Amino acid sequence: MTRSPVVPAAALLLLAAACAQPAPQQAAAAPVVDTAAAKAGMAALRNRYIAGQTAGDASAVAALYTGDAAVDIYGLPRLRGRASIEAAFKGDYAARKYTMTEIMPTETSVRTGADGSEIGTYHDMHDAKGKVDHEWGRYLVGMSRGDDGQWRLSYLMAFPDSIKAEKGAAKPAKK
Repeated sequence: MTRSPVVPAAALLLLAAACAQPAPQQAAAAPVVDTAAAKAGMAALRNRYIAGQTAGDASAVAALYTGDAAVDIYGLPRLRGRASIEAAFKGDYAARKYTMTEIMPTETSVRTGADGSEIGTYHDMHDAKGKVDHEWGRYLVGMSRGDDGQWRLSYLMAFPDSIKAEKGAAKPAKK
């Protein structure tokens, strides 16, 4: 009896086909992020914050935060959620008027078209019942763009700048 080489060859082909690994699929291309548009949205958020703060409008400022936002400001208890943020700012604005607010970002990062962060410095001038003072500090914020297309703060940390001397403060005597 003679064996046909076709049967073992066909069996080997079927076995090879069964064991073959599927061709690797190419990963989907990462979505293109319009960094300029994201940074413009973040800058607009910063400008709305300045306008609300100098107007003393705690409701307007609180509306710039996400519903579950967190705020850690030196000298205040931790604030969680928009309602507690609004209540804290109402108390602050009742005690002093912000006559000037400057927010100067030093670095703005865009991770996606709806997520970013920023670090920088700020300078506030207050009138607390006729006494004018200045506050210089540093900040870090997390921002996200909502389904409505508006950028909001999801996190804020702010603290006084320990290396900035109060302008007009007594200067040490020269030796």
